[in-house]
Amino acid sequence: MKKEMIVLVVFIFSSPVTLHAQLTINYTDFGINDVVGLANTSKIVAGGITNIAGSPYLSENFENSDVFYNRKYKISNVPTRYNIYSDQIEYKNKNTTLSFADREKIDSIVSESETFIYLQKSDQHKVRGFAKLWNRQYPAVLTKMKVEFFEKEEVQAFAESKPDRFERAIDRHYLIRGKDEIEVIKSVKKLIAELGAHTSELTSYAKKEKISSGDPEELAKLLDYFHSLE
Repeated sequence: MKKEMIVLVVFIFSSPVTLHAQLTINYTDFGINDVVGLANTSKIVAGGITNIAGSPYLSENFENSDVFYNRKYKISNVPTRYNIYSDQIEYKNKNTTLSFADREKIDSIVSESETFIYLQKSDQHKVRGFAKLWNRQYPAVLTKMKVEFFEKEEVQAFAESKPDRFERAIDRHYLIRGKDEIEVIKSVKKLIAELGAHTSELTSYAKKEKISSGDPEELAKLLDYFHSLE
């Protein structure tokens, strides 16, 4: 059964979190059985990966999520997982695993532990695809993940053979202020300078908590503290 609901969203691209300038969107609430008909460009994901070391997934387990789609539809309790290598959100419908091929229409995917948004190509920044959002309001920490595939390597002098494998590359962390305002986080000092307010408080907090520019959870704590001072 479909019903209308109103969601307050933070980002221009409809992430259901809070914004200083809030936007109201009417979402039609769909059930999981409506997903295939709604996302008619979905594709069936090939069977399990075999004889390859590592994993292309953030987690191979599916987690129930709310999918906000095409600025119109909310699909609740969809089992999803993120394939970092292919940059696809996969979802399960009964015993079939599919993925949203039309990713540009996904506003956000929100589970109990993760929030992902989709960023389209822009002349203003180089970040494209799904990225994890760490804070619930602007400015926020954003992480773009990457997994690489390497073909097997034969035994060499002083080196063992290696199988076909997926390996997690270094995540890149960004400060996002809006749809086209995304900057790479190079250091905690530069991040605090970019925020442009409460510099002494943030500097003291970063020292006390030993905030690292390579740890998004710590960076998110710093942004949460920044918002608490506003």
